[in-house]
Amino acid sequence: MTRSHRHKTAAKRIKPSPLAHTGKIQGFIFTAEVTATEFYPRECFGGFKAVTGYPSSQFLKKDFYNKTVVTQKDAGLLHRFRYSASSAASHSNATYRIVTREGRSITVNEHLTLIREGPRRKLVGGIVTVSDRPDRNTSPGAIRKNRVRFEEMQKLNKHLLEINQLKDEFLANTSHELRTPLNSIIGFLTLITEGYYENEHELHLFTRNALESSYHLLSVINDLLDISRIEAGKMQLQIERVYVDELIEDVSSLFKVQADQKGLIFEPSAKGSPLYASADVRRLKQVLINLAGNALKFTERGGVRVSAEILDGQVGFTIKDTGIGIPRDQQNKLFQKFIQVDGSATRQYGGSGLGLVISKHLIEMMGGHIEIESKGAGTGTTVHFTIPKWTKEDT
Repeated sequence: MTRSHRHKTAAKRIKPSPLAHTGKIQGFIFTAEVTATEFYPRECFGGFKAVTGYPSSQFLKKDFYNKTVVTQKDAGLLHRFRYSASSAASHSNATYRIVTREGRSITVNEHLTLIREGPRRKLVGGIVTVSDRPDRNTSPGAIRKNRVRFEEMQKLNKHLLEINQLKDEFLANTSHELRTPLNSIIGFLTLITEGYYENEHELHLFTRNALESSYHLLSVINDLLDISRIEAGKMQLQIERVYVDELIEDVSSLFKVQADQKGLIFEPSAKGSPLYASADVRRLKQVLINLAGNALKFTERGGVRVSAEILDGQVGFTIKDTGIGIPRDQQNKLFQKFIQVDGSATRQYGGSGLGLVISKHLIEMMGGHIEIESKGAGTGTTVHFTIPKWTKEDT
């Protein structure tokens, strides 16, 4: 058989085609960069181990999947398929066979989508099992099931593509949030160390600005560390009795000067004093600072009210502002990581954009619930959340 004939035969095997599947469908998603000669896996999500028997970390090793998992007959053509997909204008599909860690031969389908990042070309791929039998069922019913499966894979890849783009935007914004205060700190400290100030007042002003930028930088870093710990399941809480009245006063004192500078009213209130919550005092304070800080940040006229009261055996907190509000068609994006209701607003007002996500996780970890209400842009925003009330049984 000639080389040309072998190539045509192999290409026929790997070309996109609707294949049936039997049993439970399993799969995983990955991102990678591809050149004419190399395949560089970058990320792997989902059931790689369920499909192949190998831990997902193995997929990230260069050439492991192509040389160890994919059958030798299909490895070369698979790389050519991926390389051609890296320059394709639309989605691409291919079917080929792999060998699991236990030695089983499985047919899988790979769906690829191209992401262009300047000169770089990144592929977002999804791989699902088709059949664990060499014979391929091509009955009408199986083909219909396959078509549904391919459509679901396309939706999944589209969603992953959107999340990847949002993540890139988020990282770009966060990088800006990290660099800005750091540059400010360096600038003011340079002025101080080089003696570029005329009197003690200017020295105090430069020092204070550097300190404020330091606190802002620390806040952004803490948000990134917190979301990482939460997602890794390593966030530990220390539940104790929390005196709510005192906590609200502490938070109010933090924002009073800032509110006065903006000409706003910052009103703390606790109904049914004394109120005691069952919570981690440090994390509950963090939630209140996040929510009250957001309210104050996005309010230019009027004020912010932070209140607490007993609601159905729980302590209910309310943070109400008269600020810019939230458009109705954007409210379903709240509490989603990497997704900001208005990225331009985040850049205008500053912040990592993770405050709401972190607050939601912390409240739920303490046994509470949070929701946000806004009648639309320019109508203000009200945040309600609950925390379990401290009872004698908690002692």
